[in-house]
Amino acid sequence: MPGKRRTSYTVIVSAAIFIILEVAALAMLHSSSVLQDIWLNRASHRVSSWLWSSGNRITSYFRLSSRNRMLEEEITRQGEELRKYRSLEKSEEYLSKAQAYDDGFEYIFARIVKMGTKGQRNYIIIDKGSLDGVTTDCGIVTGEGVVGVVDAVDQHLAYGRTLMNPSMSVSVRIGRDGMAGPLSWDGRSSNGGVLSGIPLGTRAEPGDTLWTSGYSAIFPADIPVGIVKGSHTRNGVSQDISVELLQDFGSLDYVTVVRNLNLEGIEALEHKETER
Repeated sequence: MPGKRRTSYTVIVSAAIFIILEVAALAMLHSSSVLQDIWLNRASHRVSSWLWSSGNRITSYFRLSSRNRMLEEEITRQGEELRKYRSLEKSEEYLSKAQAYDDGFEYIFARIVKMGTKGQRNYIIIDKGSLDGVTTDCGIVTGEGVVGVVDAVDQHLAYGRTLMNPSMSVSVRIGRDGMAGPLSWDGRSSNGGVLSGIPLGTRAEPGDTLWTSGYSAIFPADIPVGIVKGSHTRNGVSQDISVELLQDFGSLDYVTVVRNLNLEGIEALEHKETER
């Protein structure tokens, strides 16, 4: 009997130990499963985060062009308003006309389709035409300066000469109230110009800014065009002023077309006067 009791006791102890080991094994398996879940979740979050950030960068890249266009449009609008305020400051009737002022120009935002900058007779083609209000003899500008003049138009496109063309010049003045004269391309560098026929007594210091004079029916006044670099005498009676153009023709994407709403009336008056 004592032998049987010892055997039973051994069986019970062995069974208890087995149950304890099983419970411990199950607990360890559960703990391991939890850790595996944590690791998997972390890995999943990392992959998801990478995919999201990559997709966001790709989306931002494709939106960049649209954002740049919106920025250019905003710069155009602000430049237009700034020129209006500058003109108003010069007006003796500023207080009475401040609310009703109109500079007489329409501003049309456009994208460049094609542009020549390597030859002697450089040109520009933009994606706005007659259906958008563009006509011949419209000016082409940016916030950095004068670009060119429209020469031909169809319904959806317009072609023009740029300032990097010997057949084009623009009336500018030295400073806000200085002497005015014709500015043209120097024919050599992409940012070089010449203000010609200025009287010898006229002061033009290096660093002075040149602005459109407003005497032309094509461009509104007070558009910055270039910076004076130096001068030299011509024929003993006048001087030519070398100019660094503000407009960088190698980095253009968008431009603004400026259309003089009074151009037909001005041309009609000029034609009538020449017939006398």
